[in-house]
Amino acid sequence: MKTLGEKFRILRQKRGVNQKAMADLLEISIPAYSKLETSITDPNFSRINQIAEVHGLSLRELLDVGEEGVNEQTQLIDQMKEKISELESTVIRLQGKLIDLYDQEDRRNRG
Repeated sequence: MKTLGEKFRILRQKRGVNQKAMADLLEISIPAYSKLETSITDPNFSRINQIAEVHGLSLRELLDVGEEGVNEQTQLIDQMKEKISELESTVIRLQGKLIDLYDQEDRRNRG
């Protein structure tokens, strides 16, 4: 999982601007912005929100930056869970049919 600083760097580079331009957009000094990108300084919530807004992202989208592989894995896990649930339902249904067959056979043998 990437740090917030790494996410800020990725966004800045995708935007094609340098740290000075980002610092100007955020109305902070270049060293202050650099410390955010290198995770020397932990941003407060309002700064994180401001950075998300500058990039036109929601907080959720900002937190997902650079985590594409993690998201793909999560989707695969969710798909596997759904398939397992379907298979469990099938097994339960087949067990019910098997019980019915045993009951029918038992009735035939008794009667």
